[in-house]
Formats: sequence, C-alpha cells, structure tokens
Amino acid sequence: MLKAAVIGAGYMGSAITFPLAENNIEVNLVGTWLDDHLIESSIKGMHPKLKKPLDSRVKLFYFPGLEDALKDAGIIFIGIASEGFVNVFKKVVDNLKAGNSYCFFKLTKGLVEYKGRILRATEAAYDIYNEKFSQKDFLWASVGGPVRAMDLAYKTPSASIYGISDAKIKTVLKNFLTDYYRIIPTEDLKGVEVCSTFKNIYAIAAGICDGLYRKEKEGLYHNIVAMLFNQAVTEISKIVELAGSNKNTAFTLAGMGDLHVTSVAGRNRRYGEEVGKGNDADLVFRQMQSEGEYGEGYMAIKLAIPWLESLNKDRDFLKQQLPLLNALNNIISEKADSSSEINKLVKNF
Repeated sequence: MLKAAVIGAGYMGSAITFPLAENNIEVNLVGTWLDDHLIESSIKGMHPKLKKPLDSRVKLFYFPGLEDALKDAGIIFIGIASEGFVNVFKKVVDNLKAGNSYCFFKLTKGLVEYKGRILRATEAAYDIYNEKFSQKDFLWASVGGPVRAMDLAYKTPSASIYGISDAKIKTVLKNFLTDYYRIIPTEDLKGVEVCSTFKNIYAIAAGICDGLYRKEKEGLYHNIVAMLFNQAVTEISKIVELAGSNKNTAFTLAGMGDLHVTSVAGRNRRYGEEVGKGNDADLVFRQMQSEGEYGEGYMAIKLAIPWLESLNKDRDFLKQQLPLLNALNNIISEKADSSSEINKLVKNF
C-alpha cells in the first residue's frame, strides 16, 4: 500500500488528500505550526477552509508529529506558502531516512530566498536535499494548475499539469487519478514552475479591474479584463523563455489555464480588488493574512522583480517588454494610483 505525507493543512494541501485517499493511498496530513486551528477543527469533523470534513481515511498530525507522519511515506506533497517553504522543507529532509526512496510533489507557488539569492523553490529544494542525500535521485514534480482547491475538494472535474524531473514519476502519477482529477505530465518543470509563480501576480490585475469598475460599471468592463488577460499570458511566455524554458508552456493549462481560474476565483483576485478600490497594498495583504487568506501574488512580486533583473540586466526590459508587470509593481511596491497605471497601459497598448 502506498503511503503519502502532505505537509501543509491549508486549502491545497488538504484538497489533494481527497484523490489520494480515494486511490487507497495511506495519507498523513501534517499542519505547520500555523495550522494548529485547521488540524484541531478537522479532527472535530470539519475543515474550516474547505467547509467540509476530510476523508475519514486521512490521518491528521500537528507539526511536532512530522517524524511519525513521514515514517515509511514514499510520496511527499509540500503544500505551504512560499515564504515558509525553505524552513519547512529543511525540517522535512531532516526527518527522511537514507535507505528510503522519496518522490516529492510541490504544491507551493512562488520564488524563495535561499542563501542570499532569489531562486525557484525547486532549486532551493534540490540543494537542501543534495546536502544530505548527494548520491540519491531527486525525484520531483512541480504541480501546476488550473486546480482551485475548493473545486477539487468538492470533486468538480479538474485537470492539472505536473512538471516532472524524471519520466519515472509518470508511473507514480497514475496512482493519483480519479474520474474527476486528471493529470498531464510534462518535462518542462521549470516552465510550469515559472507559470505558477507569475499567474498569481498577474491575476491581481483582474481584481484591480473589479475594484476600479464594478461599483459603477457592473457587467460593463469585460473588454479591459480580456485585454489585460491576453497581455498577461504574452508576458508570462516571455518570462518563461527568459528563464530558459519553452515559452509555449504559458499557453497551456500551466499558464493560461491557471491564470484564468486564479483571475476569476482566487485570493489574488480578491487582493487586487481591494487595492483597486484605493486601499493600501501592504495593509490589504496584512488584513487578508490576519483572516487566514494569503495573497501569494503580493509576496511573489517582491521577489519577482529582482529575480527578473538578475536574468536580464537591461534596465528598460521591464517597462518595454513587461508593461503590465511593471504597472502592477508600480501599484503594489511603489504605491502608484491603480487607475492611472491601468489607463497608461491601455493608451500604450
């Protein structure tokens, strides 16, 4: 019998337990130190974010029980926010056994700070793993979209792209499939990871439109949302190519599909709406965080700009090639007026 440990009891970590349990995989769900209330509520019978009980076959652990949860688990899902990824993954690796084989699946979206550099989470994970297990294969998959956690938890048909490091992972993926959860593997792991990072940033644009126009123009601003969506996909393709991957990945479910679902129903859309209403970008993030809603795009853009600058030293690259990203950075990081930035973008379209 296969055994999986899922680290992180938030939306996606908890949602992925449904198809795993239905495939008779023994599932241990471990909450981080920030998830105690989620584990406690789930033990009592209701996951407070998903608004439903978890599968009765899922075993629940508080973070101090990490070692027990990982025991004999060959499948490990990491479903935590990017901000805590490095520290949590280090603790996971510290509890792994040299004689066992592991296959990792990263649900985390975003870049990370590691050893004084800004990296893709997978790059940091590889280095952390290699320091302890330098002679072992690093079997890794970055899970892309478009899979909204609530839809998956309620078993609405969903298809997700997994960027894999090794073809051997395909045999493992077959054990996750259900009638409602389908998986498309691709060897463009980097492309999938870049798309999943930047879709959270670009989805903020759709939310900003809601904040700017919904009150006075309900149902009358679809055109500009479509315009910005198209621009976002184009820019993501350029970023994927700049990172050394296949730009066409941006036009698959990993990019375009994931951006769509995040733009219409994600937390980043909600974050953008509040900013579009004129609220302070930093305060909105902190308020949402205090409510247990993490706007990943806010954190992602803080690291994305210096990361891009490290890939391309052209000081005008951001303005000329990625004008929507530049506008979002001005709004979020420089506190520029949302309406002015969007209007300038449209005039230069």
